[in-house]
Amino acid sequence: MSTVSIRAREESDAAAIAALINLPGVRHGTLRVPFVSVDFARTWIGHPCAAALVAERDAHVIGTTALTRGSGRQAHTGSILLFVHDDHTNAGVGHALMTEVLDLADNWLGLHRVSLTVNADNDRAIHLYRKFGFETEGVLRGDVLRDGVFIDSLTMARLRL
Repeated sequence: MSTVSIRAREESDAAAIAALINLPGVRHGTLRVPFVSVDFARTWIGHPCAAALVAERDAHVIGTTALTRGSGRQAHTGSILLFVHDDHTNAGVGHALMTEVLDLADNWLGLHRVSLTVNADNDRAIHLYRKFGFETEGVLRGDVLRDGVFIDSLTMARLRL
């Protein structure tokens, strides 16, 4: 299998990102709803954030992450999201994206706190986040409606001292 390359997200990635978000596994593990349009993906791509990256393998987008920086008295914080293609889970894609986005947070933006929210039953993602120093801060009970059932989500954060 070829290597994963990480690069900045581009407007031309909208169709690939819409297809990624519409995958059943991505949708199941995140807060996304079915039938995300390319126009929505374009709008999402155009939303200002501190960093927006994609992972590619063989010139195909197989993952994406975004880091949004806090403002005002929370300018030292950021929040991230991460999606990995259904066919590329457990293949180092999430790890590669997390490595790069946290390098930006730590060494270029000087963020003290980075947080995220994850479905409480998304064991693979939780395991990845813990490897990068994220700790569970709370459980949001009944936070997400998925397939007609309310499930919990976790808030996780990593502090850089």
